[in-house]
Amino acid sequence: MSEHVLKIEHLTMQFGGVVAVDDFSMFINKGEIVALIGPNGAGKTTAFNAVTGVYTPTSGSISLLGEKITGKRPDQITKLGIARTFQNIRLFSSMTVFENVLTAHHLRKTSNIFTATLRLNAAEERRMREDTAALLRQVDLYDLRDEMATSLPYGKQRLLEIVRALATRPKLLLLDEPAAGMNPQETDELAEFIRQIRDVFNLSIFIIEHHMNLVMEISDRIYVIEFGKQIAEGVPSEIQNNEAVIAAYLGGDDL
Repeated sequence: MSEHVLKIEHLTMQFGGVVAVDDFSMFINKGEIVALIGPNGAGKTTAFNAVTGVYTPTSGSISLLGEKITGKRPDQITKLGIARTFQNIRLFSSMTVFENVLTAHHLRKTSNIFTATLRLNAAEERRMREDTAALLRQVDLYDLRDEMATSLPYGKQRLLEIVRALATRPKLLLLDEPAAGMNPQETDELAEFIRQIRDVFNLSIFIIEHHMNLVMEISDRIYVIEFGKQIAEGVPSEIQNNEAVIAAYLGGDDL
């Protein structure tokens, strides 16, 4: 049986009288691309925020490779091996492509104010710059390294945000609507890019997405929630033909 990279058990997230996520359980195996879909307001981003430590669940547990991460801070969770992107691009606008990725490498630096003062961290800084250059070459963005991040075409900015997340060396990558705002060509390139990084970096990927063609093309399995509750789980063909999903969200003409 495959090892669960992520396991969510009976997750409930309540805000006052509103239950945003209601007794939700799921898992992701090593190397899987798993999608979470549902109508706007279904609780998808709330679930992401619970996994990444933005919210502490009202009840339930979340584990990464068997280690409970429920209640840990976002920075602790990132260091344990979870990285995410956001629906709205959050690149550093005043930095180049290279600098945006380099900042993520600093998450794992071992230097401190003492070693920095004595310039004992020069070797580590050099290694991080080398790692940044190597990563940009791997994803074919090295030629754009000196460009300002916000000067890139929209689709490239999306890819750069994913690459910056990769620089933290995650075991699990969370993508929050990565195809938002993309044209069909950019979406096709994104699908290929996601598959590529899954294979090259030995990743598991958890994705929220409204673009159903993308979801059905790249997902190994799909979970569907409505009003915070799970209504379906299965491979794409099962989800496409699930009457409850069609009635609640997808619609017969969308698949």
